[in-house]
Amino acid sequence: MSNLRLINETTVTSAVASLDVTDVFTSDFDIYKIVYEDFTVATGTDFFRMRLINSSGSVISTTSYDSAGLNMRANTTFVERRETNSNKGVFPILSIDDGVAEGVSGVVYIFNPFSSSSYSFVIHQNTTWINGNFYNNKTIGVLKNTTSITGFRLGQGDYSQNLDSGTVKTYGLRVDS
Repeated sequence: MSNLRLINETTVTSAVASLDVTDVFTSDFDIYKIVYEDFTVATGTDFFRMRLINSSGSVISTTSYDSAGLNMRANTTFVERRETNSNKGVFPILSIDDGVAEGVSGVVYIFNPFSSSSYSFVIHQNTTWINGNFYNNKTIGVLKNTTSITGFRLGQGDYSQNLDSGTVKTYGLRVDS
């Protein structure tokens, strides 16, 4: 049996260059679920990304991230994406269209973020609507660094293109034996 506990809910109501959600990962849980909904942008189609924040409050932007994913488009062939030794984040895979009301929504599971003796791993999936076509993405990622992680940053492109709206909820997942 497992239980979810809501730890944090953050809503973007006006343009921000990136969204930091801090102090959500602790020793209370080994697994966290992050749900983001209806993120929209005003300009540019680019990649939606997530970087991790260490216990000192610094966003990890070194080339310590690996990710791989499958972009499953309704209107054309699927596209595999891989990034190794990247500074872009744990899932720099999915695109958002400029100003589309539907936005992008997805779910991320992150494993062992607070542990300073193991890597932090993520699995991620999302849906979005781009230029009149449905997209689904599935991604895995890792931060190849054993630092204690306490939060995350969501952003678009190089983390400087505005996110105009959206909501992100962070849950702790308790697993009972």
